[in-house]
Amino acid sequence: MSKTTRHQQRIWTLQILYSIDLKNSFTLEKAKKECENIKERNQLLEDDYYFEKLVTGIVNKKEVLDNYISEKSVNWTIKRMAVVDRNILRMALYEMEEELVPVGVAINEAVELAKEYGDDNSSGFINGILART
Repeated sequence: MSKTTRHQQRIWTLQILYSIDLKNSFTLEKAKKECENIKERNQLLEDDYYFEKLVTGIVNKKEVLDNYISEKSVNWTIKRMAVVDRNILRMALYEMEEELVPVGVAINEAVELAKEYGDDNSSGFINGILART
């Protein structure tokens, strides 16, 4: 078993958040179950549980994060945003708020994830909102 990169952990975080958001089951119980599935499938070392910290933290602070995103987004509501975009924003804001990584790293990772998993406009949209933080 090799150490998992933070980028891969953010991808798993996004997959879990996307799944529970899409199913309208944004609960800690559901989030923890999804984290366990990732751990089992990937035979992770305990120091590779960064994604679990992100997922549970974001679920616990969802309302605060969503309020912040709503304040910073002009003419957009959380519900109108693409599921991928709003969850990338939640993750980046959580990492910045909790000072898990430098602000620049959180923004760069969010933009990269948006390019990889969002639509053609996602990276610019996400960068624009995060630049207002």
